[in-house]
Amino acid sequence: MSEDKMINNSNEISEIVVFNTIGDELSLEKVTDDKLEAKKKYREVFVSDLSLMTGNISQTALQVANQGMTLAQIAKQAPNGLFTATANPANLSKFANGTTSTMVRDASGRLVEHAGFAEVGLRASMMNPAIYLSAGMQVMSAVSGTYYLKEINDQITDMDAKLDELQRFHHDTSIGRLIAARKGLSEIVNREFVDTTDLSAIRNYKKTADEIHEEYIYRLKRQESEDKKLSDINYTILIAFEANKLSLFAELIEIGTRMKIGGQIEIINGLTSQLKQNYANSFYHNNELEVEKIYSMIQQRSSNELVDKNIKFEKSLDKLTDNYISTGWGILPEIGIRMFFAGKAKRDVNKAKEKVELEKKNLSKVKKGMKQNKESDGIDNIIDEVVKLQYKETEILYIPTENNKQRVFVPIEDQ
Repeated sequence: MSEDKMINNSNEISEIVVFNTIGDELSLEKVTDDKLEAKKKYREVFVSDLSLMTGNISQTALQVANQGMTLAQIAKQAPNGLFTATANPANLSKFANGTTSTMVRDASGRLVEHAGFAEVGLRASMMNPAIYLSAGMQVMSAVSGTYYLKEINDQITDMDAKLDELQRFHHDTSIGRLIAARKGLSEIVNREFVDTTDLSAIRNYKKTADEIHEEYIYRLKRQESEDKKLSDINYTILIAFEANKLSLFAELIEIGTRMKIGGQIEIINGLTSQLKQNYANSFYHNNELEVEKIYSMIQQRSSNELVDKNIKFEKSLDKLTDNYISTGWGILPEIGIRMFFAGKAKRDVNKAKEKVELEKKNLSKVKKGMKQNKESDGIDNIIDEVVKLQYKETEILYIPTENNKQRVFVPIEDQ
């Protein structure tokens, strides 16, 4: 059969259907002429033949064209038709392991069996189209990972200024370890290529942050039951907050780094689910509730103290109205003594009231400061976007050719 005949017959294909061994189906529908007017641009993904054959598509094996093209421009380079699939990485990974079969549907909607597959120029016995699509999805995953890592780095670098503010409390060892971990994570974020050594380093930096967080949470529990200065308690809260934040940043950075490395969709999905749970339960996320819990014990102790002082003051007032019994010193000195104790009791009440008010103001100040700190971090939005990535469906363009040099395009906006 001539090449021209193959191309003409290929244009009759309306859909390419890929099946895996467990019954899942991936449908690539032909892009119709009415959709070619869209202005959205796509870039071609290049993957080495060796990587495609072995299924080992690493970050170094993937390249993306610099120039973006519209659907109309791509269609001119697709004599066998331009096909599109919309899928998320988790679903697409089911089809990229080679244990799939591929069939086509013609313009009438009829499935063409394998025997007729070669007649329309698409060789089922050759490369699985889903492997090409998987490579395209991996490129988008790597681009997304790079994008989020940049966002994270922009936020994480602000931590140094916040940690510097806390150094006046002379906890140099803890602050120094957090700053070192922060800088180490930033170095990894800014690398063009990353590997498993970097993943191990990220885990170690996270471990450092977790250890410091646990240390200061334990210190808080001890301070709750002691009559400590509010400044010491507030400092402990802030260190626990910053350490927990850095731990969450480390989790995000590991996910972004694995996205750049590629081929780790199952691990990424597991880490994403873990991040979602860790964030929901974190001191960082629940800081307002945690701070209120800490201060409630302090305030309860101060309130009890105020009640006791009021009782003593009332008793001292009662004594002022009691009958005076001369002790040999005369009535006037006895009145003076009772008034002295009543005055002291009143001052103690006022001091206890001031303490209660100071704690209320401190609680409000700490909550407000941490809220502002959290809003400036932007980590909530990044985590929310990363958690949704595993479910985010993305369009991929696919061009089958008569010589099996299949081509894939991904929607990456021009910078």
